[in-house]
Amino acid sequence: MTLLAQDSDDHYSPPVTDEDLSKQLASLRLQREPQSSGTGVNARSELLHRWPIVAGLVAVGGVGYALFHQTQARIFPEEVELGAVTLVSPTQENVTLVATGYVQARRRAVVAPKVMGRLAKLLVDEGHPVKEGQLLAQLDSTDAEAAYYQVRAEVAAARARIEGVRADLADVEARHEREAKLLSGAASTQAAVDDLQARALVARAHLATTQAEMAAVEARLGAAQVVVENTRIRAPFSGTVVRKLVEEGEVVAPAGAGLFILADLSDLEVHADVSEAQLAKLQATTPTEILLDAFPDRRFRGEVREIRQTVDRAKAAVTAKVKFHGDVQGVLPDMAAKVSFLSHPLDEAALQLAPKLVVPADAVVERSGRQVVLMVNDGRVREMVVTTGGPVGAMVELKSGPSTGTRVIRHPADRLHEGSSAQEKESK
Repeated sequence: MTLLAQDSDDHYSPPVTDEDLSKQLASLRLQREPQSSGTGVNARSELLHRWPIVAGLVAVGGVGYALFHQTQARIFPEEVELGAVTLVSPTQENVTLVATGYVQARRRAVVAPKVMGRLAKLLVDEGHPVKEGQLLAQLDSTDAEAAYYQVRAEVAAARARIEGVRADLADVEARHEREAKLLSGAASTQAAVDDLQARALVARAHLATTQAEMAAVEARLGAAQVVVENTRIRAPFSGTVVRKLVEEGEVVAPAGAGLFILADLSDLEVHADVSEAQLAKLQATTPTEILLDAFPDRRFRGEVREIRQTVDRAKAAVTAKVKFHGDVQGVLPDMAAKVSFLSHPLDEAALQLAPKLVVPADAVVERSGRQVVLMVNDGRVREMVVTTGGPVGAMVELKSGPSTGTRVIRHPADRLHEGSSAQEKESK
């Protein structure tokens, strides 16, 4: 077959034959030469030369993957279940029920003024013991005292008027008696006697009026004196000033926050919340043991004083008021307390045993050959090495480690480590 080609100038080129096309296609075909033994050696050498680069890329990828998971653990907090380090009684077999609560003073009051005014003087400070009726503070009493002295002057004037009326009455009565004697001797007239008798009646009425005025002024004096006394704030009972709420110079009012919080620290009790499902185990005078977070080495004997006759619906709990037995030196209101209700009272020997510091057994894990617990602090996981003792029920004793009240992660996952982001799992 012969093809005719036309150029751009509309002139025809020489005809292209089949042989010419075959030659042109052959020139475009790729030439594949068989590999010689030398070429294979070069390929293997090149592969060996590039192997460190490949290994490096694989290592970088692994490190990047690990860093990704570590960064993910730091950015996205993992939900964890938390437990707490607590103190338990060494006589655990005697415990029938355990509850937590806070120390309260049976007698506690917010001391506030009865009238509004500027606080002129504070006579006591926090921690000061006071007696009933002791002066604690003084309001500015300038206006109240001025009003008091004015009314007292009015009382003096009223008394002077009464004395004047009494003198007039005495004079009229004396003249009337004299004229009556003269009349009996025909030395006076009946008109003069009657006139003096009428004047005496008027003087007695005047005396009654002035005496009534005197009573009114004296009542006003008493009221003014009460106003002055109300500027003096006194202790309603003997106790200790546990908080001072104001400073000198402030304007205070009866409806305000008050001046002081006063508590009787000699009569303390623990208000513990007991689940209503466990309420049948309690009764008045049930013996107790009290442990305070502030004094981990001390144990206090106690007794149920009262069981509140209402249920907290939000907590599904009833408040048991537990009084202390014995010395409560150093115990303060609002201290956290743990109350163990006992089947029988503690004897002196049992009381001398030290309480045990325990942690949930599933919170202790082994990391790098050491026993540790994991804690959550400000949303970050912290590890602490611990030394454990024997088991205490579902807990394990801590010989060394975090203090009581510390929140620890129960059955922590292996992926949790120092610095991981974590948050407490919400209860359903």
